[in-house]
Order: sequence, then structure tokens, then C-alpha cells
Amino acid sequence: MRDDLTPQPSTPAAPGRDAPPAPPQVAPGPATAGGDRPARRPSWLRAAIWSLVVLAAGTVLGGAGYRLERSYLIKLPEATRTAGGWRLTARSGQELSGLGLNGSRLIWQDGASIEYMDTADGDLILLGPGAGMRVTWDPAVSDRYAVWFEAERQMSVAAELVVYDTVTGRRWSDGDVGSVRSFPALSGSLAVWCSAVKLGQPRILGSYVAGGEQFIPVADGDGAPVVSGGLVVWAQTWTGPFKAREIPGLAAVPVSASLTGGKLTGLALSGRTLVWGQESSAAGSGVVAAVDVDGGGQQTVASGITGLSGPSYDGRTVVWSETAAAGSRVMARRSGSGDAFVVAAVDAAVTEVAVSGGTVAWIQHTGGSYEIVLKGLPR
Repeated sequence: MRDDLTPQPSTPAAPGRDAPPAPPQVAPGPATAGGDRPARRPSWLRAAIWSLVVLAAGTVLGGAGYRLERSYLIKLPEATRTAGGWRLTARSGQELSGLGLNGSRLIWQDGASIEYMDTADGDLILLGPGAGMRVTWDPAVSDRYAVWFEAERQMSVAAELVVYDTVTGRRWSDGDVGSVRSFPALSGSLAVWCSAVKLGQPRILGSYVAGGEQFIPVADGDGAPVVSGGLVVWAQTWTGPFKAREIPGLAAVPVSASLTGGKLTGLALSGRTLVWGQESSAAGSGVVAAVDVDGGGQQTVASGITGLSGPSYDGRTVVWSETAAAGSRVMARRSGSGDAFVVAAVDAAVTEVAVSGGTVAWIQHTGGSYEIVLKGLPR
């Protein structure tokens, strides 16, 4: 294909009366002080530098083009302020999941996209996946960082741990985690997860994402870990039991907890208190319980629940959802004292809940329509 910006070879003038005589051919000779300078010898260093400049420019332009393209293809949820907080309505019809809340930082998964919102100003940002990636796993967010996994395909054995700094806006890969076995959890800059870097050898791993350090081996085998500070707790199966390890240095120890045998619906950790939910197929079998990881007494937060989702725990309040006579109810109970109370009656199915400070968030859906709702806790 012809490029009109490319210089074309000139056409020589036809011989004739008006044609100027051809210049005499002069053999090249050594340059003199006042004559032409000799041709400069090629510099491999110069060529390498220019190659790096072109490569860097191409990478920047390619990344910018990818983000611009995705901004047209991916429609972020419609955010509406409400009397009690926010309501985010998905436009694409994709399933919303992976709800994370920490202060004003809200993160979730929308289909294959990772999306983020600062609830203080309402700004929505599309974070992932990056160029060449088509699959993501549910994210997590702390007081500064957000993390999630990205890969080329769902069953990829080479997923990457991706980090986003909510203060600087910087996004980077923290390394290849192998085959994903659990979603990541995050506290401060310490992320934990379960993956198989080698096929058939799952391990619980950790990483201080701010420093880009090597992965920390926490324990061998499968598990779904949560983290608070340097304390990591995980469920060894879908029904328990639990184990814990303090990072760095200490060995893993069992967590003494009385479990019902039902499937775990959620696991949350704040400080030294572990909160979980369990439910079997029988109606009214759902239980939310809490225990001190260091061996304190176990407490039943709520029982007799049907359609349990959650719980979430921020150190002050336990939040969960349950099936009601019409739709669902988002419930809460404060630590230490007091009865459970209703945060919101929802005319929809609630699939996930989160709590941070005085704010509760949940995902609800009716048919194919998904929404994220934020509401302040009653004082």
C-alpha cells in the first residue's frame, strides 16, 4: 500500500536541448580542512538508545490506546447520590461481585472488569484488566492499596497479581502467582491468597505489595485466607477447620472454633477476632459466629438464618444479609453488646455485604439487573 507521506523517487529529466549537462563524476578522496566532512561511522550505542526510545514510546502509546479503547467499550455503572450514601447501577448487565470497602475506597468486579470508586467525591475508575488480559478475579482493598488477579483466560496457569495505589494512581504487576485457588485478601500492604505456582502444589502465599518483595510462603495446601495486620487465618476446606499464622516467623497453629458442619458463607478478620458464617441446605440453619484467634471464648452473633450472605466485620460491627418474607434484609450487630438490628429491607436478592466505619455496602440483583448500594449505619 502506497504511503503518500513517504518520499517517492524523483523522475530524471528527459535528455534534450534544455537538459543541463550531467555533472562530472569525481572519485572520493580524503577530506581536507575546508572540504566536505567524511561520512560518520554507524554508532551501535546510538542505535540501541533510539531503539529503546521507540520501544518506550510505543509502550506508552499502546497502553494509552488500550485504555482509550476500553473506555469506549466498557460502560461504568451509573452512580447516583442518595440520602444515605450511593447507588451504583450496572449498565452492561454483567454480574457484580468481589465487593470491597475500606473508608471511602470502594472496589468491585463487573464482568471481567475491575472498577473503583472514591465515595468521597464520586469518581469512578476502570482499573483492569490490562492489555492482553481477558480474565480477572475478585479484588480487595485496604487503606491505600487495591489488589486483584489477571490472566489471559479463566484456566490460565500464569495469572498475575496486580496492584493499584489509590493515592498516586500507579498500577503495576507484583508477579506471576501461577494457577489461582482463592481470591486475594489485603491488610495495609500485605496481600494473601492461595495459588499453585507449580501444578498440583497449592500454597497459601503473601506479599508486601508496596515494596515489591518476593512472595512469602505461609502454608502448604489449599485454603481461603483472610488477613489483619500480620495475622493470616484460613479455612482448610469449605466447612473448616481454621488455622492461623503470624507473619513473619511463627508456625501455623489451629484455631479453636466450634463449627456446624455447614458450608462456609464468609470469613472476616479484624485484629485478633475471626468472624464466619455457615449454612446447610436446611432452612434456618445459618449461623454467624466469632472467636478470639488466641483462644478466647466463642460467641454466636446470629442464628436461625435462611439465605445467609457474608458476614463482613471491621472490628466494630458485624454485617450480614438474610432472606426475609419479601426479598432480603441487611442486618448488623455491634461488637460487645446490643442485639442485631435491620440496616435495610431490600426488595431483591443480596449476594454480598461489606462494612467499614459507619458505612455498609451490599450487592443486590433482581433478574439481570445488579446494583451496589451504600448506606450509613444508624447511630
